[in-house]
Amino acid sequence: MDWRKILIVVAFVAVTLGIGFLMYYVFFRPTTPPVVTPITNEVVTPGGLGRALEGPPTPVEVTSTPTQILAPSLTPPPQLPKEISSVAKGGVTWVGTLVNKPINNATLASNGKDIAYYDKNVGKFYRVDENGNVSQLSDKTFQNVEKVTWTNATDKAILEFPDGANVVFDFTSQKQFTLPKHWEGFSFSPDGTEIAGKSIGIDPDNRWLFTSNPDGTGVKAIEPLGDNGDKVEVNWSPNNQIIVTSRTGQAMGFERQQILLIGQNHENFPGLTVEGQGFQSEWSKTGDRLLYSVYNSSSEYKPVLWVTSAQGDNIGANRRSLQINTWADKCSFSDDTTLYCAVPQTMETGAGFQPDLFSSVPDSFYRVDLTTGLKSLVAVPYGSFTASNVMVSADGRYLTFTNSQTGRLERIQIK
Repeated sequence: MDWRKILIVVAFVAVTLGIGFLMYYVFFRPTTPPVVTPITNEVVTPGGLGRALEGPPTPVEVTSTPTQILAPSLTPPPQLPKEISSVAKGGVTWVGTLVNKPINNATLASNGKDIAYYDKNVGKFYRVDENGNVSQLSDKTFQNVEKVTWTNATDKAILEFPDGANVVFDFTSQKQFTLPKHWEGFSFSPDGTEIAGKSIGIDPDNRWLFTSNPDGTGVKAIEPLGDNGDKVEVNWSPNNQIIVTSRTGQAMGFERQQILLIGQNHENFPGLTVEGQGFQSEWSKTGDRLLYSVYNSSSEYKPVLWVTSAQGDNIGANRRSLQINTWADKCSFSDDTTLYCAVPQTMETGAGFQPDLFSSVPDSFYRVDLTTGLKSLVAVPYGSFTASNVMVSADGRYLTFTNSQTGRLERIQIK
């Protein structure tokens, strides 16, 4: 018997099991997140790189409360326990339910108060006002819509289906138009009169970034995509200057990368250097700022929010870390200088690699004043709520979001 071969096999098995356990511990082990209150009233120093938040602060204790307040309702019960506020004041806050069933692709309507959304169970589009009154946007049925891209005015939407079919529906005229199946990654222009997207042909030489009219006519090729389509995000800026952010800039290793901002007229904008990978971005209301999240080793591979100037020659100027561990798509600008974000109450090392693992981790809500750098805790929701599609009403009174755990449309009164 060759003991050396046996020892080699045993060593190989031990190393394999060790690596597997390490990957599980870092990226996949389950967590039981407590309700916590992270940093309050902390000032972000303009300029510099800053550090990400470290560790959960002191938990907020909630004493026993009547079970009926857990029932979904738009308004709080008459006898709300004193430790739960009906209006957000930086502590434990009542969360009302605006739509008490799973909904999809919610967005703030043009009046700044109502919410437009798609109900996948019935295949129809609806609008709900601030009092919870629901009305149909159309009597037409669209089954199994996978993704909805709205205009800012919510008068049109691009509907993408699992089989690759794409339909533009005009809710004002109640007309629809079919777009080519090889088009994807859509975004409307600020005024809703054009669309941008990616035309993905079979041949890499026939893959292009394009713009067109909403009905698919007037197609204009902007830039070739080649094999880089998955690195390009079509996201038309509110100031009509940028239509794409692209992770195809100069290679800088894993700790940094260059993001290219592309306009519709081949403008030569400066590249944006970001500190890490996993780039996600959101435009400010006027498009002069860009919020984004990235992760690297210095953040323990947790996503960190950054903000930068993003207009013309100022792209990349005034870049600074907000020192908040969350993803950009969990944030919303209420105006050009005020930001609201849903922040996971706990976050493990390596969260940036596996954001889907945090789709059931409860969030707290923060406000950031980008002028003064002041950030403060807005609300710790009473109950377990994980937010997506965060929206703030135009009057700043309500913060509305989709609960990723249930699909319901929830609301917090913040004024």
